[in-house]
Amino acid sequence: MFGRGRGRIRRLAACLLVALATVPCAGCAEGADSLVRYVGSLVTGEEYVSPRGQACLDAAEALLAALEAGDEDAIVGLFSPEVRAGSDDLDGRARELVESCSGHVEYLDTHSVTRPMESEKVDDGGHRIELSTDFSFALDGKNYWCFMTLVSESDFDEDEEGVSTIIVWSESAYSAMLYDARETDWPEGPGLHLRLSYPLEWETRLVNDDPLRYEAGDVISGTGEAAAFLDEGEKTIGDFEERFGRPCCVSWMGDGVVYYELADNGGEPRYLEVSATAQDKPIYSAYAVGERGVVEKVWDEDGGV
Repeated sequence: MFGRGRGRIRRLAACLLVALATVPCAGCAEGADSLVRYVGSLVTGEEYVSPRGQACLDAAEALLAALEAGDEDAIVGLFSPEVRAGSDDLDGRARELVESCSGHVEYLDTHSVTRPMESEKVDDGGHRIELSTDFSFALDGKNYWCFMTLVSESDFDEDEEGVSTIIVWSESAYSAMLYDARETDWPEGPGLHLRLSYPLEWETRLVNDDPLRYEAGDVISGTGEAAAFLDEGEKTIGDFEERFGRPCCVSWMGDGVVYYELADNGGEPRYLEVSATAQDKPIYSAYAVGERGVVEKVWDEDGGV
């Protein structure tokens, strides 16, 4: 009975998709598209992606396809006509990017790329939509980070439509920027900007999609012991370090977030992320994280495990 009811919901949702797909109102097109996508995500169980998020995903996938193919012309073609006409040495930088980063695509952070920041200009009935997003990707075992802006629609000048800015960092350059190392300024202006090398003075570890500064620390055998200690209440990062030893990484956001290696379980490296607002403030959460994301909640101040 329950299974048949769930099937009925899916059929109704499918009918709604068909009905919405025929909506003729041009002014409602984007809203209808969003609703179609949302209902579709309920039907398929896939993550919802908005039309604007899809625009960013399309651009990111096109960039990676060009890198995999070694096609510098395709990279240049991503940019808007306005940027192609006015950017300094776009062709040369596209060639440098292909020579440095081409290879088999192993990973794209689709969750981040489909959640852009949005800026909308409205004037005299016209509007302009600019999207900005940042994401990571991997080619042939090497990790990169990217920031991208694109104009998805402009009633004021069609030549603005397309990608306006791409910044690509290598793992060493991105880690250096996170920790405010020397000469890691944020590139300004439209076009293609490359930060593909940096003489790092530390080893990095990929932890929850960030290349963190790593030093060998003490290993925690399991998350249960950490959760039991935090259940005692009002523990600071200092208290945690006194009990479990030295962490292997400190977050680039400050000394209120530290990481411990978890004992190897034969799979991907795991770390315990322990968070407080500052070193001497009570810990409010602990999560087991992998290289690319959160694995499980271990403890938080509101509800324990």
